[in-house]
Order: sequence, then C-alpha cells, then structure tokens
Amino acid sequence: MKRLAWFGFFAMQIILLGGCATPALWEEGRFVRYHEPASSLGLRLFHSSQRQDVLVEYVESREDNGSTKRRAFWLDYNIERLEMRRKPRFVSAKEVEELTPIPIIDAALVAGIQPANTGLYAVVSTNGHAFTLYSAGAELYTCELPVYRDASGRVKQVLLTPAAVAADLTIVGGVLAVIYAPELWPMLNCLAH
Repeated sequence: MKRLAWFGFFAMQIILLGGCATPALWEEGRFVRYHEPASSLGLRLFHSSQRQDVLVEYVESREDNGSTKRRAFWLDYNIERLEMRRKPRFVSAKEVEELTPIPIIDAALVAGIQPANTGLYAVVSTNGHAFTLYSAGAELYTCELPVYRDASGRVKQVLLTPAAVAADLTIVGGVLAVIYAPELWPMLNCLAH
C-alpha cells in the first residue's frame, strides 16, 4: 500500500509539472495574428458636426492571409482604445454620406509649408499608418491607425487544449507504466486473484 501511495504522489507531480504539449500550446505569442493598416490604405476622413467627432475610414489587412477589409471608426470615441493598442469599436462605413469630407495632404508634399486651409485638414505620415489632424493650422491630434491582435489565436488555444492535455497524460502515463509496471504487476495480479 505504501508503494501505491508513492506511485500516486509521483504520478500527480508528473501530471501537474510535466508534459510538453500543453505549455507549448500556451506559450506567449503562439497563434498570434495581427490586423494592421493595408499597404494601399485608402484613408478617408469625415467630420460630423452633430457628433463633433471625426470618422476615420481605411483599409485593414489581416497578417496571416493578407485579406483586406474596409473599416471605419469614430476617432474621439476610440482614443483610449487606440492608445492601448486595442481594437477600436468599428461602425458602418455607410455613415459617411451625411458627413463633411476632411482634406488629406501627404506629408512629403507639405515639407515645412503650412497649407492655407482654415478648416479641418489632415497630414498623412510618410509611412502612411498615421495622420495628424489640424484645424486652422493648429495641430489637434496625431492618430496611429489601429494595429491589434486577432482574437482567433486565443480561440485556437482553447480548442486545442483538451488534445494537448490528453497527449501529455498519454506520454506521462506511458512513462509511469514503464517505470512502475514491474513493481505493480504482482500487486495487481494478487488483487485480481
């Protein structure tokens, strides 16, 4: 009986501390994919006098397969989420029909020359993944377009966890059986007869 207790103790330690499939599955960065601005950005900005906010519309690319999708979000409403590198709350791009377009100027074209625009306008960064919003020549806000993690990576980890745990238990059980079978066989034989 003492041997059986020790066997149980060691088996639990190996199960809880051992195994390689489950920890490997949950390594930081496993299955991580990002959504980021596409190379052909298609950036458009619109002002809503009713909401007193700017609608940002751009083309987003998914890292794993390169698929693109047109996205739109309200700038002021999502500032905190953007600064924390989280997914903004997207809205339908159909809302642009009732809004005022904001002129967009390429940073390479302005190169130190202040545009003679008294209203809202934006200057796109040289890499095209950010823009600075101006009003009457005064800088209002610089916005980095969203880069955020895809939630599908976490879903894959959760779905694969039972298989990884089963693989770990099989490996650990096989090792324990090889180590302890010679000692347990006589005891099990005695119990059976």
